[in-house]
Order: sequence, then structure tokens, then C-alpha cells
Amino acid sequence: MPSTTSPSPQVRTLTQSLRRVVNGRAVQDAALLGLRLVGARGMSVVSLIVSVWLVDIQAFAEFGVYQTLAALAAMSLFLRYDTAIISAPSQEEAHDVLRLCAVLGGVLWLTYSILALGAGHFGFMSATLASLLPISLIVRGMVRLGFAQITRDGDFKGIGRGSLVQSVFQPLALLVLVLALRNDAVAFAISDILGHASAVVYLVWRRRGRAPVFRHGWSVRRLVELASRRRSLPLYNLPGTFCALAFVLSPLLILPLAGNHALAGHVALAYRLFDVPTQILAATMTPIFLHRLRPSEDRPNVLFGRRLLMILILPVGFAFGALAAALILADPYLAGTKLADLSDIVPAVAMFHLFLALGAPLNESCSLYPQQRRLVVIQAAALLGSGVAAFIALSGYAEGALAALALASAVRTFALGELLRKLSLLRDRLVSARNLAVPA
Repeated sequence: MPSTTSPSPQVRTLTQSLRRVVNGRAVQDAALLGLRLVGARGMSVVSLIVSVWLVDIQAFAEFGVYQTLAALAAMSLFLRYDTAIISAPSQEEAHDVLRLCAVLGGVLWLTYSILALGAGHFGFMSATLASLLPISLIVRGMVRLGFAQITRDGDFKGIGRGSLVQSVFQPLALLVLVLALRNDAVAFAISDILGHASAVVYLVWRRRGRAPVFRHGWSVRRLVELASRRRSLPLYNLPGTFCALAFVLSPLLILPLAGNHALAGHVALAYRLFDVPTQILAATMTPIFLHRLRPSEDRPNVLFGRRLLMILILPVGFAFGALAAALILADPYLAGTKLADLSDIVPAVAMFHLFLALGAPLNESCSLYPQQRRLVVIQAAALLGSGVAAFIALSGYAEGALAALALASAVRTFALGELLRKLSLLRDRLVSARNLAVPA
């Protein structure tokens, strides 16, 4: 009998890329991290259900505004230079990035604190919440820096345990504070601070053996050069991040424009249902992608390919498809409940969230590379697609608007995958050219 033919070069290349990005250890890390994040998200859902019975509904709206302001301010606190902690090619540069973040974060924190206290003084927001906002920014910023460092180290166990510590401590603090305080919004804000602070304490304890980077190694010249070399992060990545956030939230903002309040409510409910697996999958895959795709001087560059993206779509698509099918099949038995009549909008919402979950690690991985212009263009184009969906919704065609958003989400994810492929290939060529230029 003739011998079995050897695999083609394309198959070997795909296999090598798949083993580098998703090898046996990565699968085990992803599974353990996913289980911890499932537990963390489960605690969040339970705390939400419990708080609904104890808290005035108006407190949710008031705290929602506070939480949105805190999240946006924390996102821009380091001008996105914190992503360079992961992508720094050497540990020495990663320490310089951490010092740069400390300087920038201190200046912006002082600016945001003055603005928050001024807003509270002049009555634009609750004075108590305004006084808590600076504390929230400190702990949120420390969590961002801590998670960036352990992601660089590939400490996925630390990521999962840190999230789990916060998800356990925060709802317990909320329960105590709701019973002890009269102002429910303040109870939410303080428990949010305590939850993030518990994660900070755990991360500091976990990294207690590392040499402190703030005592030595300060160089104004190096920090200025680093900020200039990575200036694409505040110039392009930061606006792109805000565009991405606006696109993610666009269904909740656009569907009410159609005038069908019942349908808009169903979309909002389905959005929340699919947001849980989206957040879990994104939080599970993103650290692993960032750690394994980050440029490094001490290991070969990892390429991201089109076929690898298609392989990732299969299991994630099956999971979202199964959840959508379960909701559609259960629709006849949900008559008279809040989950009734979801079958018409579930496929589009599932598709929207499917590509959000896949796009999250791709988007963050693209942030590892200095070339950020095309990334912000992709985010702006997706936001333009949501503008088209808004125009469709204003015409009274809500289903068409939802379909347009799902299509925009798919196009955005494939564009991010293609950009990541080109950036990783460009990085590989630069490293190869550099190695050839070095004499043996």
C-alpha cells in the first residue's frame, strides 16, 4: 500500500500556530480561569438578585451614573499606556512603563478628583458620591496595573483568584452596607470600592516576592522617550477604546429609537442574558491571547492566522447557538413571563454577542503593537455601522436595526482578526530582519 502523504506546508503552519497560541497548557489555563470567572460572575448575579429585594430601584440609576463615570475615568487614567506593560519586549521596559503609568495616573487622578469634588460642590451629582469617586479611581487603577503585570507573567491562576476574591467580598460588603446605611447608592459605591480594594490586597500579596520597581530605576529621559515611542496609545488607542465601548452598548441605546418599547425591553433583556457568557469568554480568552501573542525578546514571535480565527469561531459559535436555541425552544413555555416573545430577536442578539466575545481578545491583542491607526479606524467604522442601525431604527424597522448591528459586529471581528494577522506578520518580519542583521 502507498505510504500516507505528509501534511501540506499550510497545514503544518496552521498546526504550529495553533500549538503556540492554544497548546495543551493554554487549554488547561483557559479552563481553570473560565471556571473561576464563572464563579465570580455567578456571585455577581446572586448579589444583584438579592439587592433587588433590599434596594430602592432609584439607587440603581444613581449608582449606574456613578459607575459609568468611574469606569470611563479609570479607562483613561493611564492614557492606555498600561497596555504597554504587557507588550513591552523586556522586563526592564515593562518596569519603565509601570513608572510612567504611576506619573500619568497621579496627574490625571488629581485632575479627575478636583472635577468630581467640584461637581459635588455645585450640585451636579451627590456630594457623597463625588467624594467617593477619587477613592474608586485609585483602587480601580491599581487593579488595572496589577492585572496587566500578572497577565504579562502568564499568571492566569492569579487573574482568576483575584476576580473571585472581588466577586465574593463585594456582594458581602454590599449586603452589610445596605442594611446599615440609609443611602442605597452610597452603599453600592462603598461596596464597589471595597471589592476592588480586596482585589488589590490579593494582587499585592501574590506579588509580594517581586522586587519593588518604584525605589530604583527612575530616569526622566527614559520615561520621555518611552512616552514618545508609544504615543500611538493615547493618540489612537484611547479614542478607539471609547468607540469600542460605544459600539458594545449601542443596542441598548438604538433600539428604543424604533418606538416599540416592548421590543426594546426584550432586546435589553436578551442583551443582559447573552452578556454573561460574553463577559466570561472574553475575560477567559483575553489574558491568554495577550500573554502568548505579546512581542518578546526571549521567545519566537507567534503568528495569528485566518484559519485559527475560524477554528475559534466553531466552539464559541456552538455555545452561543445552543443558548439561543434553548431560549427559542423554551419560548412557548414562557408565556406570561418576562422571557416571553424573545424568539424573534434572540438570533440577532446572539450573533452580536458571539462576535463581541471573539473580538475582545483580538482587539486587546492588536493593542500590543505600536501601529494603532488602523485599529481606531476599525472601531470608528463599527460605530458608523451602529449609526446606520440607528437610522434604520428611526424608520421604525427595529428588526432591521438589530440585524445591522449583528452584521457590523461580525465585520468588526473579522477586520480585527485580519489586522492582528498583519501586525503579527509584520512583527515577525522585523524580528527576522533584525536577527539577520546581527553578525554571528
